[in-house]
Amino acid sequence: MNKNIIKILFSEKEIKKKVKNFSQISFPSNFIFKENEVIYVCLNQISDLNKLQKNFFLFQIGIKLQNFCRKGTYIIKYFGDKSLNEVNFCLGWEVGKYSFDKYKTTERNNNVATLISPFKGQIKKEKEVFFFVRDLINTPANFLGPNEIYEMGRVFLKKSFSSKKISGSELKKKFPLIHAVGKAASKEKMPILCELKSKNTKSKKKIVIIGKGVTFDTGGLNLKTGSGMALMKKDMGGAANCIGLANLIQTSKIDVNITLLIPLVENSVSRDSFRPSDIFKSRDGRFVEIGDTDAEGRLILADAISYACESKPDMIIDMATLTGASRVALGIEVPSFFCNNDQLSMELIEASQETGDPIWQLPLWENYLDQLNSNHADVKNIGNSIFGGAITAALFLKEFVKNQIPWVHVDLMAWSKPNKFSSYEGGEAMGIRALKKLIEKKFA
Repeated sequence: MNKNIIKILFSEKEIKKKVKNFSQISFPSNFIFKENEVIYVCLNQISDLNKLQKNFFLFQIGIKLQNFCRKGTYIIKYFGDKSLNEVNFCLGWEVGKYSFDKYKTTERNNNVATLISPFKGQIKKEKEVFFFVRDLINTPANFLGPNEIYEMGRVFLKKSFSSKKISGSELKKKFPLIHAVGKAASKEKMPILCELKSKNTKSKKKIVIIGKGVTFDTGGLNLKTGSGMALMKKDMGGAANCIGLANLIQTSKIDVNITLLIPLVENSVSRDSFRPSDIFKSRDGRFVEIGDTDAEGRLILADAISYACESKPDMIIDMATLTGASRVALGIEVPSFFCNNDQLSMELIEASQETGDPIWQLPLWENYLDQLNSNHADVKNIGNSIFGGAITAALFLKEFVKNQIPWVHVDLMAWSKPNKFSSYEGGEAMGIRALKKLIEKKFA
């Protein structure tokens, strides 16, 4: 079998020696050349970037190169910077093959190019997770309600997890905020809480992973505009990513007990919708005033976090498409995170740099907590200012974290737009490789 050679060069000196068209190199538009049957990837123009951005770009470059190499078999013969994560390049190549064609009547012409990689096993696992997360987010809400996500999550996690779901009167009694948000939905889309627990582990270390699963968000009685509602099938992106994260941890044989909690609701409009100014008693006993029915994600997470704390785990992670304010601050590619433990924050930042999976810390700024004050209840579900919305949302969630349990809250877009490396638009896996690396370092 003939293997096409790829050489990835970071040094300007090396490139000048090997590439005749050096003067034409321009990143990110024109940095891939084929000369004398060798493909050169010239990355001298990103050599001064920090480790996080260089590793992030390697993933994007893998996608772009896979589209450049339409057919044949390829091998990386030289990688010019061993301090970086070569796995990212190979994973990007594989993820670049993804398409969501389930609801198209015409088939896409698939790229048949193959990259021979020394990281085959790891990439296979991560590729499966990427494809699952993307498929789940891309599936529209008329095909994907709370029960469907529960069943698809169970199937994806296979027999490694036991599972149960809480619904109906039991949910209303034990998880009143989850019930309140989802009770306006149709009968087949009634709210549920999924609880999946890893089996066959002897570890005493426990983590709880919580994913926001709003299968569609109209905004409730605080109705979104049409444009604001257009992408709201992705409001279960936190749940999809958490299922993916649980799979990554389990298949990596990290010896830790995982509990995966997924509150699943559709935030609909009907005669049963919860209202602005309604007050509900949360699972932990405090009363929450509804300032805005479109701030529903933090409500369902609050009850799940309270439940998680009762088992006194070593760490809680939640992931949610929670606020537009985070997107305004960091754009769509970089999820924000909040953490109540400085050491854990530093470890997550380091894991992000090593994996090239971007995630950026915002502050739990306690002085904004009074924005959540309510005249008639213990706390309100939304701040009274137009500023700092991602922070006040995180502060609301922190109110439900007990016993000084280390906690990470990730506010993510869970959606990609086309860019100079890829034409893909759709659901996205975000932050989970960094979180898996964090857990691996702490518990392996």
